[in-house]
Amino acid sequence: MGLLAVVLACAEAPRPVMKRWPQEEVPVGVRVVDAANQPVPGVSLVARRADRGSSVARGGTTDATGTARLQVMPGWYVLQAEAPGFVSVTRTDARVPFGEEVRWDVTLERAAPVAGRVVDLEGRPVVGAEIQLTPSTNEDASLRSESDAEGRFHVDRVPAGTMKLLAEKDGWSPTRLELQTPQPELTVVMGGLGSLRIQVRGPDGRPVSARATSVSPVEVKDRRSFERFPERTEEATVFHKLRAGRYLVSGDYVPAPGCTWTRTLDVQVLPEQQAEVTVSFEGLRDAGPWRGRAVDPNGKVFDHGAVNALVPDEESEGVGLSGKCKGVVGPDGSFAIPHVLSGPVFMTWQEKEYSVVWVARGPLPAGTGEAVVFLNPFGGLKGRVVRPDGQPVGAFQVDGHSENHPLGEYTRHTSGTRDYQWVIDTLGFAPALVRAQGREGEVLQVPDVVLDVGRTVQGRLVAKNGRTGVPDQEVQLVEAFDLEVHWPRHPQTTRTDAEGRFRFEHVPGRLLYLRVDAKEHGTVLQALKPEESEVRLRLVPNAELHGSVTDGARVPFARVSLEVRCEGDFKVSAGTDWAGLYSVNIPGDRECQVHPAGSHLSVGEMYLPPPASFSPTRVRLEPGSRQRLDPTPRQGAASLEVGVKASREFVTAFVLPGDVPWPRTLEALDALIRAGFKPEDDDDGFTPSFMLGAFFHFGHLPLGHYTVFIREQIDGADSVLRVPVNLTKSGAHVIRSERPARADGRPYTR
Repeated sequence: MGLLAVVLACAEAPRPVMKRWPQEEVPVGVRVVDAANQPVPGVSLVARRADRGSSVARGGTTDATGTARLQVMPGWYVLQAEAPGFVSVTRTDARVPFGEEVRWDVTLERAAPVAGRVVDLEGRPVVGAEIQLTPSTNEDASLRSESDAEGRFHVDRVPAGTMKLLAEKDGWSPTRLELQTPQPELTVVMGGLGSLRIQVRGPDGRPVSARATSVSPVEVKDRRSFERFPERTEEATVFHKLRAGRYLVSGDYVPAPGCTWTRTLDVQVLPEQQAEVTVSFEGLRDAGPWRGRAVDPNGKVFDHGAVNALVPDEESEGVGLSGKCKGVVGPDGSFAIPHVLSGPVFMTWQEKEYSVVWVARGPLPAGTGEAVVFLNPFGGLKGRVVRPDGQPVGAFQVDGHSENHPLGEYTRHTSGTRDYQWVIDTLGFAPALVRAQGREGEVLQVPDVVLDVGRTVQGRLVAKNGRTGVPDQEVQLVEAFDLEVHWPRHPQTTRTDAEGRFRFEHVPGRLLYLRVDAKEHGTVLQALKPEESEVRLRLVPNAELHGSVTDGARVPFARVSLEVRCEGDFKVSAGTDWAGLYSVNIPGDRECQVHPAGSHLSVGEMYLPPPASFSPTRVRLEPGSRQRLDPTPRQGAASLEVGVKASREFVTAFVLPGDVPWPRTLEALDALIRAGFKPEDDDDGFTPSFMLGAFFHFGHLPLGHYTVFIREQIDGADSVLRVPVNLTKSGAHVIRSERPARADGRPYTR
């Protein structure tokens, strides 16, 4: 019996059967035909899960009847079909719902292969030239080849129609062609690099020193291999090794020290040839001297320094004539610009080199000695930090930035006329809140900050029952204006002990908030009144939000992220699994907005726009409850493209349906930010060529009224622009805007 027991114990236990996929697969029938509806056998098929980062794929090959059968999980797929002699097809709308067989029909177009030879100007073969063919109707669908030892190339799977051809090779000029396919064998002629000789002639027609000349390729791609070290002589400048193409050529003429005139021309460089261009100032007469008197906004004259007058290009695309000229300011503020081209449109004053630049913008006076008002674009608020006994503090922080001054002095830089506020942090004292109005171009004095040791606040964090202490939890002490948005000021924090008790020292005597996000235990946000020193924080249990994300027709969306934004700056996130299911705990008894975001479609190395656009949903759940929410994409034929001339680091945009009025309070602005549609291009890094700076895309919008808010975070405040939009037709609606701080945006001081 003992031996039998040993034998049985050593026997291998049966292994559990593991399913390959997390859900039942669905049969998909694929039928491939040509343009004449005839079956195409031997077509290679790959169905890849559309969600970026997914490696789930199934493949197959069509039989003699042009059909194939795949077994895939329900979801969204990208289907790729390839066959010799046909144009490859990529379908991004291949969807598989739960529990039913699906059929996909694919039509392949006969290819018009392009073959040819790449030769130089003498007819000799060019080896290793890269050939790129791109359909005029689809800039993303490029086909590539490379010329062999005889200069020959062949490109398969080319669609019939208009194509753009680009031939490139290092050390050669590119060749660009437009052609119709199909066509007989093609000969592509490539030339070597060219050169450019530039001469500058002054108003008297004589050559001047060519030291100050420059060129810039018009084609952005040509800037990669641009030769930046020309051969210079006293009479001309020669740029060697230039790829053939258009260049902007600039030359300078200096009529006197401190004055420079610049003329820019558009020049074409041909392969293996030297282009010659003369930048001429012949017959040009100046309009000087242009006279004025430099004063500040209060009429006080500047009795020293220098004034620069600038006349920008009047023609488009940087081509034309411009100039700048300097004049010295006398004791009475008077100055003269000796060689100005015409009436300046922009002037600056500087006390000395590298000092602050004061600016005078148009309309400017006639230039016969009138006063010219210069503004300091950067004002300031100067203050001092002292102890209760009046002695200065040498080390402190202003909004998280360290300051060290033996007299306790500091300056808060300002960028416009509005209210400012900041917090002074000093070791051993309560944080001091300072509010003052700044004015553009002025440095103003603010009252001294007299520090106070503050109060001690003790408290206890307890569970839902009101009695059990919750240990080892972070408790934040938050300023009222920092509840939703975090600036460089970080909230003061402490942790609860074994009994859930906590303590804060040096607490200021103003309204603050205590915030706890205890994850699995719940959350609490409670006001701390100016007179309170003892508090009890009771956690509000979380609620569970769960459901599935589909396209509305039983096709699950995997890899959809769900960000939940709740009042009080509580945020949680989750994502759907391969079956489109999700579950997330969110703060109970708190207004929240659920923001789903679909992942980008993945086709090889190319990412296409997101497969769907979602609108946020407002929820408020009872503590401890469980509620289902099944988001589906919004359906609409319009889109919004918002471009802002600013860095995306500081500028954001969001959209709300309807004609939404200006928020009256900072809290109302925060509520709009939580509820606004998020842009859908947060991580694709794509910016259209006509958009400079920050770019935001909002897709699949139904026709109707919307309000776009553009928000800039600068100097401890929000500057906001409001743009009403009426979408009356399908397609993209483009909005271009200056950054809010430069476009009369409304300030919201935090």
